[in-house]
Amino acid sequence: MPKPIVIAVLADCHIHPGAGLTWPAGALDALKGADRIITLGDMGEAAGLADLRAIAPVAGVLGEDDEPGGGVDTLTLTLEEGGLFIGCVFDPVIANLAQSKAPFVTEADYLEAEEDLFDGPLDVLLCASTHKAEITDVNGRLTVDPGSLTLPTGKEDGARGTFARLVIEDGQARAEIVEV
Repeated sequence: MPKPIVIAVLADCHIHPGAGLTWPAGALDALKGADRIITLGDMGEAAGLADLRAIAPVAGVLGEDDEPGGGVDTLTLTLEEGGLFIGCVFDPVIANLAQSKAPFVTEADYLEAEEDLFDGPLDVLLCASTHKAEITDVNGRLTVDPGSLTLPTGKEDGARGTFARLVIEDGQARAEIVEV
């Protein structure tokens, strides 16, 4: 039986060491053990991606706050892991997949838009740009927004940073939100 594939999913980290915004204590340690890290945009400076690459291979998409030349240079990404198709996009509203993103509400033509954007149907959609973690079922797809490790929605009220752990095993995907 194949070993489960563990993917850490991050977004909206806005890592800018020169401006004092960097990884919170324990964040990088919490990512250890991942087989792959997927970033969904707004990672900030390339130094943040370099930190992640020291843990596991990194793939991802651009957001609005990404330094050019960091090695992540596409707006959409489709991956196949464990026989499942995973689509990655920073902002599902801009990508015409959703009317709103917190909560996630699809466009009327979601399935057609998904197939056009990702060259076929998905099993999992990873999206971001809210800083708020959310796992939902959207049209039969596991849909995951990992929130933000550094700037979570509600931080002023004590909310902790988050990322998502996506586990693929026996042709199925499950996700959990991890607080740091």
